[in-house]
Amino acid sequence: MRTIQNSILLLLFFSFSAFAQENDFQTWYSVSLNKKIIKKTNLSLKTGLRLRENSSLYAKQFTDLKIKRKYNKRISYAVGYRYINKWDIAFNISDQNRFYAEVNYKNKLSKRFSYAVRNRWQTQGDLFGYKMTLRQKFGLDYNIKKTKLTPSISTEYFLTLEDGINKLRSTIALGYPLAKKLDFELTYRIQQEFYVNNPQTLFIFEGKLAYNL
Repeated sequence: MRTIQNSILLLLFFSFSAFAQENDFQTWYSVSLNKKIIKKTNLSLKTGLRLRENSSLYAKQFTDLKIKRKYNKRISYAVGYRYINKWDIAFNISDQNRFYAEVNYKNKLSKRFSYAVRNRWQTQGDLFGYKMTLRQKFGLDYNIKKTKLTPSISTEYFLTLEDGINKLRSTIALGYPLAKKLDFELTYRIQQEFYVNNPQTLFIFEGKLAYNL
């Protein structure tokens, strides 16, 4: 348990203190539908839009389909597919596919604190080739007494065989149920790149809506 906490703090420190040559402010939006299809198994459909260049230009649009199944109270696993439209600096659009599988672990540190670890293996690309990436995410949630607000923090690293850890993503989020089946989450995120030409630091606001069918 202490090892997990130390790992989270260490990754957060490096994420916020790393240096990058270019900065950009982005806004991300997503809407997802979740449906229980059989016992312990959920299907989710998610669509998202991301804006770059101080949130003035399209960066990415995607549709994501995922099946997730609980193994027990703490462990779950999932497989998914994402179709992506991506705009480059010259406004050319490219299409990419992402296939991924993940294992999730969640447990309580105390009555109000819980932690989660997600290990995701993904391959993403197009007809010209695909790239494998391991993404490991550590998160902490806090259940505030006598309120529906749920604050959380997380940090995630992206690891490839070619470059090692080439991206760090740290997030502060605040979730709130708008209705019985409708949840909203507002996040602030810092994302940093390594081992690329003109690496970027992105400062991101993201809004998420999730509806449970």
